[in-house]
Amino acid sequence: MVGYSFELALQGMRRFPRTSALAMLTVAIGLAASMTTLTLLHTLSADPLPGLSQHLYLVWVDTVRAKPTTYTTLDGTGVVDYKRLRMADVEALLAARRAVRQTAVADMFARVEGGDAGHGNDETILAATSDFIPMFGVALRDGRSWTAAEDAARTPVAVIDSELARSLFSTERAVGKVLRIKGHAVRVIGVSAPYAPQPHFFALDQWSFSGSERERVFMPYSAALDVGAEPRRSDGCDADTAKDKTLFSVDVARCAWLGYWVQLDTPQAVADYRIYLNNYLQQQKDLASFGRSQQAQLLDVPQWLTLQNVIPDNVRLNVWLAGSFLLLCMVNVTGLLAAKFMRRSAEVGIRRALGAPRRAVMLQHMIEAGAVCVLGGVLAWPLTLLGLALLRMQGQGFTDLARLDVSMFGALFMLAMLVGMLVGFLPAWQVSMVQPGLQVKSA
Repeated sequence: MVGYSFELALQGMRRFPRTSALAMLTVAIGLAASMTTLTLLHTLSADPLPGLSQHLYLVWVDTVRAKPTTYTTLDGTGVVDYKRLRMADVEALLAARRAVRQTAVADMFARVEGGDAGHGNDETILAATSDFIPMFGVALRDGRSWTAAEDAARTPVAVIDSELARSLFSTERAVGKVLRIKGHAVRVIGVSAPYAPQPHFFALDQWSFSGSERERVFMPYSAALDVGAEPRRSDGCDADTAKDKTLFSVDVARCAWLGYWVQLDTPQAVADYRIYLNNYLQQQKDLASFGRSQQAQLLDVPQWLTLQNVIPDNVRLNVWLAGSFLLLCMVNVTGLLAAKFMRRSAEVGIRRALGAPRRAVMLQHMIEAGAVCVLGGVLAWPLTLLGLALLRMQGQGFTDLARLDVSMFGALFMLAMLVGMLVGFLPAWQVSMVQPGLQVKSA
């Protein structure tokens, strides 16, 4: 019966080609609008490090020695957004080693030159500790990462990505070569694949999403300080810090400028670390003299991204607007299908008089509605690609990531089938309720 109903559905589509084509086009436009916005939302809300991020936690303890009236960021906003720590706290937490892995993280800036003087680029340097590369899944193509001993010795070594290696040395085989950062020699010990998790969750103050910007140099943060690389942001400074309000001067000893992440693999490890963190904060007894309430947080990656509201509000708004537009298209298609199906009332009445059950009539017309919408989905595919291409041309810092991946390609046709069932149900039910006697008599 399904095969016969499918054949009748195809005949029905061919009998009224203009109505069928108009319904397909309406569905295609609505689906393309929705899938363009949904694809962008899907890209921006994806897990930045699949398989790793569920074990990563941002650690924050607020130990800046400043009264609330003087506790401001260097740019004067007074907003502590990025949960950074002072270097003294980072060193104490690193020394305690209460997690499987732990790392300080900071984006710093300096001009990086290759073997030839003057041949270089202004680079964002990811300054971290030895656990960063295995902990954050940086893929090494050649060489190795630095060790905890090199961290402690402040050894000037670096891992660079393959793109920078080609730019500076004309080859990816850069292990053993020397970078120059502000006149200081830094030995390359490893070459990584380009590393750009989206969103850029461990340093959101630099950028949240980017298809082109990324750190291309990784090195120990202590060595980065020694060669003159500069952190350009802090979340606040101690009361006795000189109140330099420029954006490019951070007192690394007295300002909170380092992020701190830990790897905790079990719920019990998370609970234990929270206890340790609260105990650590209780030891900072002199905070009370600055009128500060004690604060400590341990945030997993989803909590951190939600707190920072990394997905722009206009992206979610556009999804709702496109969904409303799709709903409007569905209403129009429902009307087109109802008009098209009811024009066959006499034919349906004869079929019913000859013994066709209502479910057979309804199945035929549901299949026809589904076929119209699936073909609309086929047409929506290139329209969605066009919409994503137009998004990438906007240059808003995150739109260049808009790509239709396999999962969203499948979602397009799943949505097309769902739309087919929704828009087809009422017209199919209406035509299945035709009274055969009246239709045969009028025929």
